[in-house]
Amino acid sequence: MEKKDIEQAGKEVVKRKSNGKNSPVIGGNGIAPINAEENALFCQYALDMFHAPSVDLSNPDAVADAIDGYFKYCVDRGLRPGNLGLYAALGLSKQDVSNAINGYSKKLSSSTIDLIKKAKQALSTYRELLGSQGKLNPVTLIFWQKNYDGLKDQQDIVLTPNTGLDQEHTPEEIGAKVLDDIPIDDDNIDTI
Repeated sequence: MEKKDIEQAGKEVVKRKSNGKNSPVIGGNGIAPINAEENALFCQYALDMFHAPSVDLSNPDAVADAIDGYFKYCVDRGLRPGNLGLYAALGLSKQDVSNAINGYSKKLSSSTIDLIKKAKQALSTYRELLGSQGKLNPVTLIFWQKNYDGLKDQQDIVLTPNTGLDQEHTPEEIGAKVLDDIPIDDDNIDTI
């Protein structure tokens, strides 16, 4: 195959791969435009959270009632519940909840923190169910799991000092061992 043909084939592959049709992020995949009725529903939700009644955060029964009320509100309107909406229904911010759960603030009692943790777990389970049933964009699910559910996307690499190059070897012996382990390109052997 000539160089020109290879370049053209590469351009075709790039064209086919970069259209975004298979991407969960590029284009409108999984994202439907909002209509006027949905917009009104979402705006009313925001307004209702803004005007949510004050909750006595020191009273576990009042907190439990507010949490139940939030979930019922979402069920009655066909809305997906979320962490920030839950916090707003309680008159809290994400930072307030985070600080209380991590022990940086004494604004919330331990029983209130326990109720919020339980509600957060219910929301986590709900999101997981949406994802497992294909009702949620995987990128969105991963974002929520990382930001709200404690998911960590990490690889643990454990290094052990077991190289065989212990104190008994001289620097020259270690250098020779390292050179022996370097792969050599046979085509360029005379340049070494």
